[in-house]
Amino acid sequence: MAVAAALAMLVLPTQESFADTDSAGSGELSEGGRALAEAVASGSRVEVVGERSERTTVFANPDGFTFTLEQSVVPVRVAKGGGGWQAPDATLERRPDGSVGPKAAAVGMEFSGGGDDPLVKLSKHQQSLELAWPTDLPVPRLDGPSAVYEDVLPDVDLMVTATPESFQQVLVVRTPEAAAAPELKKLSFRLRTNGLEVRTGASGNLTAVDGNGKTVFRAPPARMWDSAGAAAVDAPTSLAHGAARPAAGNQAVPGDAAEAAPSGSGIEPGQGDNVARIDVEVAKDALAVVPDADMLAKTDGKAFPLFIDPTVTWGSRSGRCCVRTAMNPTGGATGTTARARASESAVRGPAITAGPVTCSGSTSSSPRRN
Repeated sequence: MAVAAALAMLVLPTQESFADTDSAGSGELSEGGRALAEAVASGSRVEVVGERSERTTVFANPDGFTFTLEQSVVPVRVAKGGGGWQAPDATLERRPDGSVGPKAAAVGMEFSGGGDDPLVKLSKHQQSLELAWPTDLPVPRLDGPSAVYEDVLPDVDLMVTATPESFQQVLVVRTPEAAAAPELKKLSFRLRTNGLEVRTGASGNLTAVDGNGKTVFRAPPARMWDSAGAAAVDAPTSLAHGAARPAAGNQAVPGDAAEAAPSGSGIEPGQGDNVARIDVEVAKDALAVVPDADMLAKTDGKAFPLFIDPTVTWGSRSGRCCVRTAMNPTGGATGTTARARASESAVRGPAITAGPVTCSGSTSSSPRRN
């Protein structure tokens, strides 16, 4: 998926100009007023620092009257413990308690460091979601924003990749023999939520609602794909057992790397890969993924690995304007479709996100006055 628009910009005229004095009546200009004065004097726009949020930045314009609101569809900064902001950094690190997590994320995100701990826990504002693999996990191998749990089943690896507000979870099935394992007919993850109820939609999507019925998470349908595109050009796949996946560095959004993701990368389907929709079942304490039986049984050995993508994503307003290649479920790409995907993170599968944002710059809010 290629990002077509990262920011929505809106010029906001002030009703009485931000150059008003502060509300305490001290005669001093508000922060917005000071920024306007500085912008006029310098001839360049000046940021109103107190208006920063994870996704928004406000600038005073040199006309002395208007402000520009820039709203990003992904976090451009995240809060620091103890106050202030820092740049998002999805690079995984081992923590003192033995867990694994990104260096700087917009949500609480904790991956298993091995053993019987949950595979992942996402939390924010007293709401949380946990997914656990049914057996003990090995100690993961870390590679940038990714953690690889090798041989969770014979010749099957589990790879999770973090973003500042989400994670992508992919099972890498390396051989036809592994695909024939009975455990892959239906994969069940233990599910635990706090303050949320997870529901399935008619199209296979998922939503999680709070006690007031408000959608906090929403998820597109899950999918799986093969490496037929790589096989067609006689190229080795990048996720052979023990091989490192292509380094993603400190990318904030793994989906950005997928702009040129080759077949077999494990990030998303590449050109020429066969893609199948897979079923997801939700019970009170379990989330089950049912891979496509035909793809498991009939995929040619040269088109391995297979990738099963039951992704879970949390993001407060992770809509994206994107251009993505439409993948043919029977194989290959069918063309390029440009569309705004409100509440979709950079990953694929049952992603859980919250709160739409438009990429047109439309908004009903203006910077508050200091």
